[in-house]
Amino acid sequence: MPTTIKQHTIPGQTSKQSQQKRKEKDQRRKHYDDQQVQGTNNSSIVSKRSVEKLYFPKVQPELGTWFSHFVPSSKKDRRSPAINRGYWIRMESIRRTVYKIIEKSWREGGECSAAKQRVVNVVNLGCGFDPLPFQMLSMRNGEDCAWGNGCDFNFFDIDYPDLVDEKLSLIKKSNEIEQLIGDGVQKDSMYKLNTNNYKLIGCDLKNLSQYQHIVDQLFSKSKDSNGKALTIFIAEVSLAYMKPEFANPVIEISSKVANSNFIILEQIMPDGANNAFATKMLYHFAHLRSPIQCVESYPTKSQQLQRFKQYYNFAEVRNLFENWKWLIDGSESDDDNEGVGMKQKLMQVEEFDEWEEFILFCQHYIVLHATNDAKQLVYDDKLVPDFSVDTGNEQKQKNDVFEVDDEVKFSIDERFETNLDLLQVKFPACDSLNGKVYVQGGLKQTRTNETVVVDYAAGTIGRQQIKDEHNLPQPRMCHSLTNVCGDLILVGGRTRPNDVNNDVYKFDGRDSTRIGQDWTRIGQDSPRQRHAAVAVRCDQVLLFGGLLEPSHTTDLFALFNTTTNKIQPLEIRGDYIGNLYSAAMVYNQDKNEGYIYGGFHECQEPKVNDRLYKFTIDYENFQIRLDVVGQHLMFARIGSQGQLIHNGTKLLIVGGVCSETILTHRTNIVTLQLDNNPAASTFKSVDIPLGVSLKHPPILIGFGLAPISEHLSLIVGGGAVCYSFGSCYNCVYRLEY
Repeated sequence: MPTTIKQHTIPGQTSKQSQQKRKEKDQRRKHYDDQQVQGTNNSSIVSKRSVEKLYFPKVQPELGTWFSHFVPSSKKDRRSPAINRGYWIRMESIRRTVYKIIEKSWREGGECSAAKQRVVNVVNLGCGFDPLPFQMLSMRNGEDCAWGNGCDFNFFDIDYPDLVDEKLSLIKKSNEIEQLIGDGVQKDSMYKLNTNNYKLIGCDLKNLSQYQHIVDQLFSKSKDSNGKALTIFIAEVSLAYMKPEFANPVIEISSKVANSNFIILEQIMPDGANNAFATKMLYHFAHLRSPIQCVESYPTKSQQLQRFKQYYNFAEVRNLFENWKWLIDGSESDDDNEGVGMKQKLMQVEEFDEWEEFILFCQHYIVLHATNDAKQLVYDDKLVPDFSVDTGNEQKQKNDVFEVDDEVKFSIDERFETNLDLLQVKFPACDSLNGKVYVQGGLKQTRTNETVVVDYAAGTIGRQQIKDEHNLPQPRMCHSLTNVCGDLILVGGRTRPNDVNNDVYKFDGRDSTRIGQDWTRIGQDSPRQRHAAVAVRCDQVLLFGGLLEPSHTTDLFALFNTTTNKIQPLEIRGDYIGNLYSAAMVYNQDKNEGYIYGGFHECQEPKVNDRLYKFTIDYENFQIRLDVVGQHLMFARIGSQGQLIHNGTKLLIVGGVCSETILTHRTNIVTLQLDNNPAASTFKSVDIPLGVSLKHPPILIGFGLAPISEHLSLIVGGGAVCYSFGSCYNCVYRLEY
């Protein structure tokens, strides 16, 4: 018989082996997670290269093409206009903030003004492949660089050791970069690369003792003999991937450097994690195994200010759209028109009409600047009424808190689950007819000309059969569809942003029993897109705005007669309104009075209308009279849809995007009583439920609002590309009143 040898284990050995295995597993998981975070650099740098390749040659040639040294060239790398514009404002916000800190330090009498030698340290935490040092060094060597004259720059790029090794390898392959930064000046184990003006350092910022050691070594001995060196720390969505218990000590360590400034670009969630954009954003990073860790601890601008107040004496913050409006309008010189010129140049480089998506993205990102010297604050709060700064005073809250309107209820209609993909379309035209909602055209992957029918009674969604497809309107978006006594009248719209239609079509919906109905072209108007349209008489539709600029104001308002198929411009009386895009217009035929609110003009800005206009029509003399009857932040919306309810005594304001503040679940849909003076009336909120009670939060951009009865309307279609995170689309929602 074979002898069985019994193995004896040393007491505690098994537990030690288990602990070792757990330790090794944790280390592998940490390494994997770190690799995923580093991977976010790859998509980011390709998008930034897209901006550089498209915008810089015509708009900012002085910035060069440094991204090209880190991204292989490919025609597929061109991003969409919204993503290009988003990354441009990200990069430009940081760059201009750096410049303004430098200017303030010496032009406005900051601490550094007394220094004999102007030493500027720029420390990029989580630098990735960002070439900001090379941009600034090459520009400083140019003839026209007022902000850099007399400055001795030191750039410190810090990131994960593996990523820094990869960056070093790419730098060594570039003769242009090596000539710019010069040869290494000394050997030091702390540096991967060390030249007179540029240092490359490998450090996992979660290793706080190592970061503390690096900061002590770098800034305890400054080149500046007076100890007045200006040090600017930059964290562009790098600390965001760290938990606050690791990220905040990095800020604290940085704040103790003499004359320290900190610029951070991070995500926020001003409407909470249940907002459609925020939900998509959180899912995107979590799906990549690189979740953003700080956003739920500091989801608002005020909370970010309080976060930095722990470590710095002063802090100021803006979201990226506030920077688009105010920082880009400013300039590095004394020419106040430079910023406006920059926006015009961008519009000339790439057609752009994704304002709602751009604004929504910008409202979820902030640039915060913290400093210990009030004279180095870069924003002029006198110019910006919604400016957010923490200097010890309580921050003004922009969002009004409205009482809930219990007479209007919002809910999801869960019957419409089948074929819901047919409504995954943005900026269609829609209206109701015979208890059905017709959704025509709009943007899917490309522009479409199909007609989708939402049958409320049956709870179904389907395509409308067309008898003769040769009569179909050309695929388009941003057009209008209006029920005029049983006919659906389609007007205008666009293909590309500057390719605007002037045609008018009719869909005969009065005999709904016919199989296959037809569109018929019946006339033409001035080219319009993003215009407003309402039925004002049994055979007339009123059209407003959306004209190509520059345009004649004679056809700003026009009546289209569906009997004669003729267009009649209206002469304007009363208050000035101007050519607005994506304004909301409603009309009460019994009282011959209507209202207009929102919309924007000056397409490169855009400037949003915050006034409520009341209008009446003189049909005999073909005149329209306008009077401003209210002004409020809640009117300042692009792409909102409105409706008169309760026999015309109440205005229902639905969705859109507000340029001045993000619309939340408490302000996205509001009501305003009209039977008294609208200017004296108060808004009420239509509550949008959160969480489990609403699996799919609405994203009220490019949608349609259509009445089904006197007490019910449907929200159909609409959605948005949420930056580089993917797209969101709406379900079918009910508004009962």
